[in-house]
Amino acid sequence: MTITQLRYVVALDQFKSFAKAAEHCLVAQPTLSLQIQKVEQELGFDLFDRKKNPIVTTKLGKEVVNQARHTLREADKLYEIAGLGKDDAIGTLSIGVIPTVGAFLIPNIYQKLQQQLPKVSFRISELPTLTILEKLESEELDIGILATPLRVPNIIENPLYYEPFVAYYPEGEREKSKTVSMKHLEKYPLLVLGEDHCFRHQSLKICNRNSLAKIESGSVETLKRMVDLGIGVTLLPKLSLNFSSNRLVPFLAPEPAREISTIYKKGFFKNKILKKLNEIILSEIPTEYHKKENFKIIGVSIPSD
Repeated sequence: MTITQLRYVVALDQFKSFAKAAEHCLVAQPTLSLQIQKVEQELGFDLFDRKKNPIVTTKLGKEVVNQARHTLREADKLYEIAGLGKDDAIGTLSIGVIPTVGAFLIPNIYQKLQQQLPKVSFRISELPTLTILEKLESEELDIGILATPLRVPNIIENPLYYEPFVAYYPEGEREKSKTVSMKHLEKYPLLVLGEDHCFRHQSLKICNRNSLAKIESGSVETLKRMVDLGIGVTLLPKLSLNFSSNRLVPFLAPEPAREISTIYKKGFFKNKILKKLNEIILSEIPTEYHKKENFKIIGVSIPSD
């Protein structure tokens, strides 16, 4: 069996659909199906129960998939070694980014990634923190870009920059002061993101609130619109803002801020690609946000069931 066939097997296990797995692998569905059948014929047993919808990996199939992931990881290391003596990094990198970072970061870095790392294939997904951690553990992702510190066993955190929080008020509601205090925010209903988002929990910590809020949403844009209707106030990540308004108010110093890091599982080996990715990210971040001395870092609470 070939490395390509193993990639198809792992993709089908991940997506539970021939169509989605084929789309992910950039091949025609009949091609992927045929190659997986060849693997099954070579091994002498079915890897997948095709009668189920979505497709279910068989008990022996799960063992094969786990070994295939290990084999693919080792094969990728060969590409990494091959690139050590070359100017250009080569290989693949799958990245999970939390939405409140991705909305700002992905549009700003994607073209640079293509231009400066032309021999690297990137796969970028916007995912909540808990999903990123789960996919790092299962090795469906190589790295995550999210708020830290998390202090999760087996995960390495590489802090990159620090992003201040700002308050966003309804029209005519903000005070004349150039900065906002926690006490002033207590006067208003707080609008926050939903339970899956770490940004929600950080907002509640800053405002000294419990888990109850006026409105919970899955989108920063929805929160902004609700504020515009005069329903309450919300906190926003400063770098993600693509608009200016006198209703956006910074906090008193030291400003509350979140630490944004690239994280990866112990044993990660694509260091050349990661180093360049970190450089590209930092090139898009104002230098005053590269150090945490002037900020009050708000910790992260990992959402759980």
